[in-house]
Amino acid sequence: MIRPNEQYAYFTITGEFDPAEITARVGVIPTDSWKKGDLHPINRLERKFSRWSLYSRLERSCTIEDHIADVLNQLSKNAEGFRSVSLEFGAQLDVIGHFHTDYPGLVLGREQVAAIAEFALKVDFDFYYMYAHRREDTD
Repeated sequence: MIRPNEQYAYFTITGEFDPAEITARVGVIPTDSWKKGDLHPINRLERKFSRWSLYSRLERSCTIEDHIADVLNQLSKNAEGFRSVSLEFGAQLDVIGHFHTDYPGLVLGREQVAAIAEFALKVDFDFYYMYAHRREDTD
């Protein structure tokens, strides 16, 4: 059986900073964060940079556009704070797609493009076509 597509998006900052400072400035608890020097919980290696991330709250079966909208909606709760940290630390909107069935395409409306610009975000699209050399539905 072919797995359904999975997609998600998140706002992220990486670099040299204290994640607690970002949390204080934006007034939002991150979905994921760590500080440079922290130990990775699985491999126990020291982290080489800090990271602060806020993920979409939607199921991974929702559209890419819905995930982007959800992240931007979360940022809009403190637009000034998120824009400020984005400009200072070089924030990014990461958009991830694992396509098992087909590529659904991506269309960003004017409002989303304007919001991405308002928050001074770089955008990174990581799309993966999960190809198999034989069709899984023929088993």
